[in-house]
Amino acid sequence: MQKLTLLFLTPFVTSLAAFAIPFASKKIMKIVAVIMSLLPLVILLYNHSTWLGSGIQYPWLPPLSIEFYLTVDALSLVFLYLTALIVPISLLAVSGRHLNFPNTFYGFVLLLQGLLIGFFTARDLALFTIFWEAMLLPLYFIISLWGGPQRRISSIKFLIYMLAGSALMVAAVLSLYVASTLTGEASFNLDVLPTVSSTAPHAAWLCAVFLLAFAVKTPLFPFHAWLPDAYCEAPTAGTILLSAILSKAGIYGILRIGMELFPSYIMEWSSVLLGLSIAGVLYGGLAAWMQKDFKRLIAYSSFSHVNFVLAGLFILNLTAETGAILQAFNHGVTIAALFLVAGWLEERLGSTEMSSAGGLAKFLPQLCWLTLFFVLSSVALPGTNNFIGELLILLGLFAQSPWLTAILGLTVILSVIYMLRWVQKVYFQAPGFFQESWIDIKGKEMAIALPLVALILWVGIYPQPLLKLIEPAANKVSTVKAREDLQ
Repeated sequence: MQKLTLLFLTPFVTSLAAFAIPFASKKIMKIVAVIMSLLPLVILLYNHSTWLGSGIQYPWLPPLSIEFYLTVDALSLVFLYLTALIVPISLLAVSGRHLNFPNTFYGFVLLLQGLLIGFFTARDLALFTIFWEAMLLPLYFIISLWGGPQRRISSIKFLIYMLAGSALMVAAVLSLYVASTLTGEASFNLDVLPTVSSTAPHAAWLCAVFLLAFAVKTPLFPFHAWLPDAYCEAPTAGTILLSAILSKAGIYGILRIGMELFPSYIMEWSSVLLGLSIAGVLYGGLAAWMQKDFKRLIAYSSFSHVNFVLAGLFILNLTAETGAILQAFNHGVTIAALFLVAGWLEERLGSTEMSSAGGLAKFLPQLCWLTLFFVLSSVALPGTNNFIGELLILLGLFAQSPWLTAILGLTVILSVIYMLRWVQKVYFQAPGFFQESWIDIKGKEMAIALPLVALILWVGIYPQPLLKLIEPAANKVSTVKAREDLQ
C-alpha cells in the first residue's frame, strides 16, 4: 500500500475501531486511543525524507470531473506533522475518569485527525471543500457533548459562524469549475485552476468569498466573536484541537487557495489585510489583558498570536512568509502547551478565575515552573520557538515599513504584560490556605509535557531543519509575488 494512502486511511480505520468498542474500560480506551492517534506520526517519521512529492490520483466522480487527488508538498508536510503531534497530546490531556461515552469522544477526535490529513493534502478543490466542511462536525459534537455549562450555546454559535463564513464558498468553487469548462477542460484540479482563476468572471468576488471563509475559521479580526466562548466551553482536548490545529486550517487555506489561485488580488488587498491583522494582534492583546479568567486570557492570546501569523502572510516577502509558516507551527505547539497546563490547573482549582487562588507556587511548584516555561515561549523569549518566527516576521515587515514594525513589535511587550500578570496572580501572590485538591503534577503529566518542552527548545535553538522544510513553500509564495510584479 502506498504510504500516503496508509497515512490517510489510518485515522479513519482507528476512528471506526474506537466507535465500535463501547464496552472497554475508560482507562484502557484512553490508552488504545492514544496509541492509535500516534500511528500517523509514526508513519510520517518512517522514511520522512521521502514524503515530498508523494501523491494519490485517480478518478472519483468522473461525471463531475472530481478526482481523489492527494499530494504532499513542503507546505502540507509542516501541517501534517503539526496534526500528527497535537492530536495525541489532546487525547493525553483528557481526564478519562470523568469522561462519559469515551469511545464516542475518541472516535470523533480520530475522525477529525483523518479529515485534517485529507484537508492538508487535497489537490482537488471539491475534495478540499468536502474536508473543509466535514471537520466542523466532530468539533461541534466535542464541544456540545463534553464541554462546559454553556456548551450548547457555544457549539451552536461556533457552527453558525463557521457555516456562515463558508456558505458562499461552495458557490465560488462551482464558479471556478464552470469557468474551467470554458477553457475546454472541466476540472477541480488545483494544478489546473490557477490559469482558470485569473480569467474567471467576477474573480475578485470569488477571492473575497474564499478569504471570508478562511478569515472566520482562523480567525482574522474582526471575525472572531465565536472564539472566546468556543475555546472556554470546549473540554481541554477540544480547546487544544481548536486553537492548535483548526486555526491553522484557515492559514493553510489562505496559502493554498488565496496565494495560488488569486495572487494578484491578495497583493492588491494586502495593505488592508495587513492592517486588519495588526488590529487583531492589538485587540487580542488588550482583551487578554482585561480578562479575569485565565482560560479566556489564553483564548484571546491565541487570537492575537494567530493574527501575528496572518500579518506575516500578508507582508508578502520571503523573510516574512518563512516566519509566518514557521510561526503557524510554533503557535500550534505553544498554545497546545498553554491549554494543557491550564486544564491541569482548572482540575485542581475547580475554576478558571484568577482570583480563585493565589500563591500556588508554594503548593504546585512543578506545575508552576512548567506553566512559566510555556508562558516564556508564548512571549517569544530568545531561545524558544516563538522568538525565531516572530523575529522573521518583524524583519520582513521592517523592509517595507519601520513604523508598522514598531507598532507590531509593541504587541510583544503587551503579551509579556498579560501573560506574566496571569502567572503572578495565580502562582506568586501571597499563598492562601492549602486545599486537598491542590496536588502537584507528577511523572505522568511531566511525560506528556516534556515532548512539547523539547520541541520548543529544539526549534528555538536549532531551527534550521524546520526552516529548510519550510523554504520551498515560502519560495513558492515569493515567486508568485515576483511574477505578478513583473506583469
